[in-house]
Amino acid sequence: MPRTYRSAVREQATASTRAAILDTAEALFAEHGYPRVTIARIAQEAGVAQGTVYASFGNKLALVRGLTERAAEDDRISSALSAIAKASDGGEIAGLAARSTGDVVRRHGRLMAVLVNNAAADTEIGEIFAGTNRLLRERFRLIAARLAAVGALRPGMTTARATDVLMYYLSPESWLRLRGLGWGWPACQDWLRRELLFALCGDLDDVADESPRADSMK
Repeated sequence: MPRTYRSAVREQATASTRAAILDTAEALFAEHGYPRVTIARIAQEAGVAQGTVYASFGNKLALVRGLTERAAEDDRISSALSAIAKASDGGEIAGLAARSTGDVVRRHGRLMAVLVNNAAADTEIGEIFAGTNRLLRERFRLIAARLAAVGALRPGMTTARATDVLMYYLSPESWLRLRGLGWGWPACQDWLRRELLFALCGDLDDVADESPRADSMK
């Protein structure tokens, strides 16, 4: 029993150290730019030795992979997909999709900004970004399939095209672009939900042309 206990304590300490390193790397990448951040700076800010960073992850690219894997395994993503799989109304599905993707971008926005901002200039970052987009597309395909299953898609809208529409409106780039224009999270979510619902379902009753309220822009 004591040996098992000590092993569990070590595993917990290792996990805490890895999490601290990832949190620090994510913050530094977002604040200073991925190319300008060194392993030495990450180690210093995380309060660990450089050797610990290398032993835990390796190089900076491995840290980005670690951050991406952590975001992809967020339990709230699977919870949202489960809720969507049970929904039977197009408006409800569009609302769940917009809210859940917005929540993910808000929680992991710094990582997503790193990927978006460096994908074109760094081939390896670009490969990681392409992988996240493939995963995102597969999840959006599930949402599109649910919309098709409940008969919510507008006439002529295929599941493949609906997946494209979801990628266009709800990808991290769309959220980050609106945020860059000064939109608040509620305004982003409401506008994207309305536009998405009209594009996919043609439901005019729920997509009246309303500008985001001034208080939601902040």
